[in-house]
Amino acid sequence: MERLESVGGPYIEIRASQPDGSPIPLGELLGQALTGLGLTDLDATDDARATSYQRLSAGRAFVLLIKDAVSVEQIRPLIPVGAPDALVMVTSRNALRRLYADDFVGVKLDRLPPEEARQLLVSSLGATAAEIDDALIGELDALCDGHPLLIRLVAAHLLGRARVAASLVTRVRQSRAALLDLDVTRPVTAALTLTYRGLRDPLREVFWLASLVPGPDFGPVPVAIAGGTEVLAAEEMLDDLVDANLVTVAGRYAIPSVFREFARLRARESGRADAAVTKIVRWYLREAVRHDAALSARWRVGSVFAVTGPTVSRDEALDWFGQEWRTVVACVGAARDVGEHDVAWQLCVAVFKYLHLHGHTDAWLESHRLGLESARLRDPAAVMQLTNQRGAAWMALGDLDRAGQDFTESLALAEQLDHAQGRQSNLEWLGKVAAKKKDFVEAHARYDASEAAIDLPGIPDGQKGRMRALVNLNRARALFAEGRRTPAVAAVTLALEYFRATDERENTAKCLRVRGEASGSAPDCHEAAELFRADGLRRAEADALDLAATLDSDPERARAARERAADLYAELGDPREDRLRDELGEG
Repeated sequence: MERLESVGGPYIEIRASQPDGSPIPLGELLGQALTGLGLTDLDATDDARATSYQRLSAGRAFVLLIKDAVSVEQIRPLIPVGAPDALVMVTSRNALRRLYADDFVGVKLDRLPPEEARQLLVSSLGATAAEIDDALIGELDALCDGHPLLIRLVAAHLLGRARVAASLVTRVRQSRAALLDLDVTRPVTAALTLTYRGLRDPLREVFWLASLVPGPDFGPVPVAIAGGTEVLAAEEMLDDLVDANLVTVAGRYAIPSVFREFARLRARESGRADAAVTKIVRWYLREAVRHDAALSARWRVGSVFAVTGPTVSRDEALDWFGQEWRTVVACVGAARDVGEHDVAWQLCVAVFKYLHLHGHTDAWLESHRLGLESARLRDPAAVMQLTNQRGAAWMALGDLDRAGQDFTESLALAEQLDHAQGRQSNLEWLGKVAAKKKDFVEAHARYDASEAAIDLPGIPDGQKGRMRALVNLNRARALFAEGRRTPAVAAVTLALEYFRATDERENTAKCLRVRGEASGSAPDCHEAAELFRADGLRRAEADALDLAATLDSDPERARAARERAADLYAELGDPREDRLRDELGEG
C-alpha cells in the first residue's frame, strides 16, 4: 500500500480476459495501456503499439493493474523497460510462475481465517444478522469456507429476508451444490467453470478424481490409485491445480468445499465416479488393515484381515492414522453408497482401535452406525463384531444400558454362530458393564465365564495369553473398586507380565496405572504416564501423572507431575486443571 501511494502518476486498469475466460488479444491490451497513458491516436499493428508503449512509458511513474491475466505472454510486452518508478500488478486465477523471472512478487490470496470470515458475513448481512440464529450464522460461515466473494454473495441472498436462512442451510446440508444454484452465486459458478475449462484434460480428470477422496484432506496416493497413474505424476498435477487455485496445500492437499462439489458434479458427468470411489475405498481398507495390525493383536472378523502385507511399527501406525483417520471414517459411508458393503463394515473394524485409543467417540458411533447398515446386509459375524465395538463406544460415554444391549446382541450372535472369540470377548465386556454398575458378583461371574471360554475349542493359541491378560486387568479393576487391594495387585501383575513382552504400550500402561493405584506405587504411575505419552494419549497421561503426584513422597517429582498434568488438562479443557493449580499455589 505504501508503494502504491508513493508511485504517483496515472492509475491504469486493463482487463486481460473476456467474460468467457478467453484471452484478450495483445494489441487490444496495448491499446488499453496506451489510452491510459494519454494516447488516443493508436497505431494499427501490435509491433507499432508495443514500440509506442515502451517509448511513452519510459521515465514515467504510473500504476498498471492487469486483471484476470490468462498467460505470461500477455504480460511481458506490458512490462515497461525504461520506467523504474512504474508499478505493474497482475491478478490471475493461475500462478503464472514464469513472472518471477521478471522480478514479480507472488501474493497468494488465501481463504479468510474463521474469525475474519464470520466478521465479514455478519457485517455483510447488516441488520439482518441480528434476525438469524447464531448457530445458523456459524453454519453459513462454514459453508462459505472462508471465500470472501462467496460470503458476500450468500449475505446478499439473505439480506432483508432472514427467514430463508434455515431453508438454505437445510438444502446445502443435503448437497453443497445447492450453494452454486443460487442466482447470486452465479459469478462463483461462472469463475469455476472458466477455470475448469482452461485446464488440460489430464488436470480436469485429476481435479474431479481428487474431489472423490472422502474426508477433509488427502495425499497424492489415493488420487493416483483412482486414476491409475504414477504417484509422482498425480502429485505434479495436484501441484498444478494448486497453482490454478482449485486445490490448497498445507502439508496435505485439500479442496474447498464448494469447489469440491463442483468437481464432483463433473465426476458424475464422466460416468466413472463410482468406479473411482471403489478404487479409493478399497485402497484405504488395505492400508487401514495394515496399520491397524500394529496397534493391537485383538481378534478381527473379515477376510481382509487374513491377508498379510508389509509390516509397520506402532509409531508408524499411529502417525498414519493420525493423518488419515477422518478419511477412513468418511470412507465407510462412501463405500456403502457405492454398494461396497464388505469394504464399509471392514473399515469400521480396522479403524476401531485408533478411535478407541483417542476417544473419537462421535466418529466411532457414526461410522459403526453406517457400517452396521452394510453388515446387516452381508454377514452376521460382521454384525457381531461391530455391535461389540459399538458397545465399547457406549461404555466410553458412560451409557451402560446401551453398552449392555450391544454386548448382549453380540453375545447372542456369537452363540448362534458358535464364534468362540466373540463369546469370550462379550462375556468380558458384560463383566465390565456390571463392574461399572457396582454389581461385583455379576462382574466376577462374567469374568470367570470369559476366562473359562478361553480354553474352549475355537480360540487360536496365539490369542489365549492376551485374552487372559485382559481378563486379569479388568478383574483387578473390579477388585480394587471393591477395596480388595491385595488380590487386585496380584491379578494386574499377571496381566502386566504378559503385556510387557508385547508392543502394546497402551495396555502395559493401563496395567501399571491400576497396579500403582492399588499398591500405592508412584513409580508405576510415572512409568504409565510415559507410555501413555509415547502413544499420544494426553488425557490418560494426565490422569496417571495426577495420581503419581498424590502418591509420590518426593516433593520435587510430585510438583513436576502436577505441573505437567495441569498443563495437559489445560490443553484438553479439563476442569481438573483448576484443582491442580490450587494445589500448586497458582489458583
